[in-house]
Amino acid sequence: MTTADFEELLARQCAPTFIGLKAASLVAFQKNRFDDFDAQLADYEPCFACHGVSIFRLLDEESRVLVLFYRADALDRLLRRRAARMLLRRYGYRPSDSLSTMLDRLRQRVQSGAGFPHEIGLFLGYPPHDVRGFIEHKGRGFLCCGFWKVYADEDASKALFKRYADCTARFCARLASGVPMAEILQAV
Repeated sequence: MTTADFEELLARQCAPTFIGLKAASLVAFQKNRFDDFDAQLADYEPCFACHGVSIFRLLDEESRVLVLFYRADALDRLLRRRAARMLLRRYGYRPSDSLSTMLDRLRQRVQSGAGFPHEIGLFLGYPPHDVRGFIEHKGRGFLCCGFWKVYADEDASKALFKRYADCTARFCARLASGVPMAEILQAV
């Protein structure tokens, strides 16, 4: 995978997080598509860190990696909301847990092999009522589907989906026109 391909993948998956519209984004990477995945990601890490974006590996296997790109303050605020805390408590997260502890707990749950932990939606900024709806309805009976399956407040979710899509299109267009990723991030 070339640098341009890597940046395009990141832009398509993370633009709303990179510009601060979203608290976190999750990207699955296939390691065999890179000459040296770890080096490629490490090259970008200082640029992300300077612009308030942290990187957390939820899964690191021989063939694939799941990486959470997140804005710590925004993510911590999301996870501290009462509805999120109540739902997280069901899965072993404590109200007193730090963001770091919650991320470690999420990583343990991802790596456990007991199925993908649906509370990850809270970490990705999905409304708690939609995460709870997905869990309770086993992914069926949703009102609409965009960046996630919506179980309540369809109009607000559709408006947010449009904002995410527009942001991603603008970010990708700037990248495609030759503006370096670091420059796009600096504009935030």
